[in-house]
Amino acid sequence: MSLSMKIQGLYSQSYLDLLTKIGNIAYDMELKAYTVGGFVRDLLLQKPNYDIDIMVEGDALPYAVKVGQELNAECKLVERFHTAHIYYKDLTIDFSSARKEYYGRPGELPIVSFSNIKDDLYRRDFTINAMAMSITPDKPFELVDLYKGNLDLAEKRIKILHPRSFIDDPSRLYRAVRFADRFGFYLEANTEYQFDKALCINAPKTLSIKRIAAEIDKCFQEKNPLTLLSKYQTYGLLKYYHKSFIEYSHPTFSFGIVSALTTRMKRNFPQISENAIFWALLLSNIPEAEVKQLQNNSGLPHSVGNQVSEALDTWANIENKLQIAKTNFEIYKILKDTCPEALALIYLKRNSKDIENKICIYIDKLASIKPIITGNDLIEAGIKPGPQIRQILDKIVEKKIEGIELTRKEEIDLARTIQNI
Repeated sequence: MSLSMKIQGLYSQSYLDLLTKIGNIAYDMELKAYTVGGFVRDLLLQKPNYDIDIMVEGDALPYAVKVGQELNAECKLVERFHTAHIYYKDLTIDFSSARKEYYGRPGELPIVSFSNIKDDLYRRDFTINAMAMSITPDKPFELVDLYKGNLDLAEKRIKILHPRSFIDDPSRLYRAVRFADRFGFYLEANTEYQFDKALCINAPKTLSIKRIAAEIDKCFQEKNPLTLLSKYQTYGLLKYYHKSFIEYSHPTFSFGIVSALTTRMKRNFPQISENAIFWALLLSNIPEAEVKQLQNNSGLPHSVGNQVSEALDTWANIENKLQIAKTNFEIYKILKDTCPEALALIYLKRNSKDIENKICIYIDKLASIKPIITGNDLIEAGIKPGPQIRQILDKIVEKKIEGIELTRKEEIDLARTIQNI
């Protein structure tokens, strides 16, 4: 089956038209343009992939600007690396110039220079990711497979392109395990030999914590992240993130439990972040005195970092308080201002069935119980601003937890009564 037919079977006509238009613009500018990497790999595997990476032989910047103008889309240039990003509808399209790479020192980011498609594909991590597809009208949807990546796909092999691959960029060790796990592939014999050789000389030590964290974060985007994390540990890759993982024991729960818990919690906590839960779980194994610095060095997105910090700062203390809670209202008071990621962390690291039950009661029943009225309604009703506003609202919630149904008027009347007590 041709690549054109494969695309038609996987994507809408509008998506095919978009690729054609991007290719036509390149042709008009006398450029050779290709989709590269994961898009081509997944196309051959008949799996949809909406991450479009466009590579051109020549300068990608003026080309990206022209594409952005033609699509009436936002275009962001990164002149230092001669790359660009176009934000078109719900897609992000990445543009780069064909280049070759030179590693001054193992583990460092490479020195790059303009080159051709042969060099560009050769610099990539594995043969299955070193394929391209022409999108210009002179060679529409033609596969460029200089290093037999399609054969390795068929044979289910992960294969590096040259012997120094893992030494030059040890993050490829993590990617090898990740791709093998994702697709059910195996490491080709020489690749496995070079993999073991790189680990024997502690090649990942040359990576920054930020780059290792980026690989771990990609692990958390996979279908079975905890299984993959366990494989990282089996290969001894986690210890390069932090020494605590030298003796790290694998999670005793499965990804299915985390996923089911997150789905369950989304009913009352729609903004819950599964990614933040995984990071909190991982970092909860680090000594408290070292967590903050490690987290800062990891370069997590600001929003995720805040959620992880709040979860780690509160989970142990809250668990201690929950142990002595007797009533549903006491559970509510302890947990009402707790971020959902911390609730998930407490549940997953619970040390008793009692804690599990109390967390379940809160996320399934108590979290959704709220007054009809707000603090502003109380102020409008003549109640002075201050701590008593919060106390009155909590009292209304307590009545509702006890099963008493209240109308808006009844809540305001109850508030006035409480104020006069």
